[in-house]
Amino acid sequence: MSETRRIWQPPALRTDEEFDLHRAVTWLELFFDLVFVVLISRLAHDLGEHVDGRALATFCVQFAPAFWAWNAFTYHAERFESEGLETRAFSFVSVVSVAAMAIWAHHGLGDNATGFAVAYLATRMVNMAQWARAAVHVPAFRSVAYRFFGGFAVSAGLILAGLGASDDARIWIWATAVMVEVLTPATTIPHQSALPLLSTSKFPERFGLFTIIIVLGEAIVGVINGLSDVHDEAGFTGAAATTGVLGLAIVFGLWWVYFDFIARRPPRESFRAALSWVYLHLVTVATVTMSSVGISAVIIDAQASDLAPVSRRLLGASVGAGLVGLGLLETTLREAPAEPTNRRISPLMKVGTGLAVTVLTWFDLGWSAVSLSIVLVAALALQPAYGALVWFTASAAETAE
Repeated sequence: MSETRRIWQPPALRTDEEFDLHRAVTWLELFFDLVFVVLISRLAHDLGEHVDGRALATFCVQFAPAFWAWNAFTYHAERFESEGLETRAFSFVSVVSVAAMAIWAHHGLGDNATGFAVAYLATRMVNMAQWARAAVHVPAFRSVAYRFFGGFAVSAGLILAGLGASDDARIWIWATAVMVEVLTPATTIPHQSALPLLSTSKFPERFGLFTIIIVLGEAIVGVINGLSDVHDEAGFTGAAATTGVLGLAIVFGLWWVYFDFIARRPPRESFRAALSWVYLHLVTVATVTMSSVGISAVIIDAQASDLAPVSRRLLGASVGAGLVGLGLLETTLREAPAEPTNRRISPLMKVGTGLAVTVLTWFDLGWSAVSLSIVLVAALALQPAYGALVWFTASAAETAE
């Protein structure tokens, strides 16, 4: 019997002790993440081809379900992952369906809408099969699973209905479908609160890896692609090379702020706070991915000595929105013992700086690619400067005592 359970194990909710013991990210999860790397890269590439309001809306409508599919599998692993064969079987089917999403991502709301929709619904059907299996074996989870089924049914109906609509109408219909999917877990808060707490180690670690491997990695790709394009055209100018270095500094600054202020602490214990933490990650990683496109566009503009308004606004608004998201994320975190950062000042600095950057860069103030990049680097550098000040001040006070 014990041998059978090792091969194929029924789902069971983890306890708090098991969360702490099983905190390491598995190779299977990293393999799963690699498929999402390709998917996010495809979406960013499409946005970079032609940046305008429609392209941004299309990117968001495609990015949100991609992130939500990843989050659904991550959440299932958090609640029910086992060493059984079924974990690998579900993961392989998921990899195939996500790979199909990546294949059909190009013009995924236009010419390839049917392929993208079918691939996404197949991905979510795997999620639903996992929830159904969990509901059979874990009575305490059934009320949550039923709501997941209901939300998916409404979303799937809207997505299928959107296939028969015009391209413009499809964006709005699918945006509504995505909102239904994303907001469905909010209806389960009372039921989720009765389940074991989410882990303080593995769950945040998964989001940290998603941020650095998939999102910040894509931002670095944006810098390299921008520099490669200008080099292939006519070689580097001083402005393009300088903007490229500053672009890497922007990516580094986003990494620094996230891992110094966000990733080192888990969300607060309530499921409501954890869900807010997930929602804010969706907003933050989407805007950081947009910044990768903005950096690439600004580098190309620097080579031509003509910073286009759309490039300026995309990069300024995406970095600014990323800072706002990071600031709001900080409000969802647990208080660490002897935490030196002020729980109000630190988030307000990020939100205020992000809003100021967004507004400032929206207007034509004679920006060049280099001056724009310097302002964004300075806005990001302000956050770790504050962190260094309070951390070293606290350390000096402890030493004096």
